[in-house]
Amino acid sequence: MDPARFWEITPRLLDVEIRGAKLRLRREKEMVWWTAMLPLLEKKPTLEKFLGDPVREADRVKQFHEAWDKIDRALRH
Repeated sequence: MDPARFWEITPRLLDVEIRGAKLRLRREKEMVWWTAMLPLLEKKPTLEKFLGDPVREADRVKQFHEAWDKIDRALRH
């Protein structure tokens, strides 16, 4: 994180950013693991199964609004 950014945000927003960074790092580690393990699998999954079910647009929008509402509530306190 840029030092200037650290001083510009509230402790709650810092917490949100740190949790987001942790989730992003976890996902990157999962992808590295899968990249290393896929060649070793005897039966490889199809791309569709590997990627999982597609996210419905309505669900994605709902998740976005829920996250934004959480940020909005944090900013109001």
